[in-house]
Amino acid sequence: MSIARRLITASGASEVTPFQFQLTVGAGQLYELPIVTVGGTQPKLQVSWGDGATSPLIESTTDIERFHTYSSGGTYTVSVIGSMPGFRVDNSSYKLLYTGIIDWGNIGIRSINFYGCSNITSIPNGAIGLSRVTQFSNTFRNTNITSIPSDLFSYSTSAVDFIDTFSFTKITSIPANLFDECTSVTSFSSTFNACTSLVSVPNELFRYNTQVINFSSTFRNNRALTNIPTFQYNPNVTVFLNIFNMSSATNGSASWGSVEPLWDREPEPLGTNAFNNCTGITNYASIPVNWK
Repeated sequence: MSIARRLITASGASEVTPFQFQLTVGAGQLYELPIVTVGGTQPKLQVSWGDGATSPLIESTTDIERFHTYSSGGTYTVSVIGSMPGFRVDNSSYKLLYTGIIDWGNIGIRSINFYGCSNITSIPNGAIGLSRVTQFSNTFRNTNITSIPSDLFSYSTSAVDFIDTFSFTKITSIPANLFDECTSVTSFSSTFNACTSLVSVPNELFRYNTQVINFSSTFRNNRALTNIPTFQYNPNVTVFLNIFNMSSATNGSASWGSVEPLWDREPEPLGTNAFNNCTGITNYASIPVNWK
């Protein structure tokens, strides 16, 4: 039985398709596949490094076969097949090698993180390969993506948090239905923090996220915003801390109209600095002092 066949059998999936990404390396570059366990589950995978070499079966996050040296410089497509519970780019030595995400595949990913991979400028459409991810913390933080596919989280019904998912990116807008299937989310803390190019937000972006309790710093320092969404569908929120805090600068000349009196909810949510320096709000004067 081939390694690929054994991987499919081991994963228990009816169809295993490869997770693929792009590396741009110099001659003699050592690279480490950043696999991690999730809930104690070890990987069982095989890697095609893109230069004609293929790894043996990798069954541990400490397996020496997770390393590969590229003899020639160039751009390579790496394909991972099998079962990979977690992928997290922690080693700063490798962050700038990543130049593209090609396909999410279907290999049982439960945790994925490209934090700080600033040479990544786009991400592929959503796929069933993201269906088991519960936490999208820091997934695209500090990358240089400029847009978000509208179906990115269409299969992510198990997601419970989007902490810093898109913070410090170059996105200019957000798809209206981005979180429609994510009905179990409890935290959008810093999800779009410091997205300084973000201009518009769909009014009903959070309409199906009724379980959310934390909107801390969700849109903090987004000074290019021309509108803000409604939170009428989120009755369980206890934290709006810093949600639109513009720190030491204002939100420019943008007029956001009149904002919802979130501070009138019972019990009153934590709203310290929620609208700090948001002088474009028409009812800014009526916002409680502790909320601005």
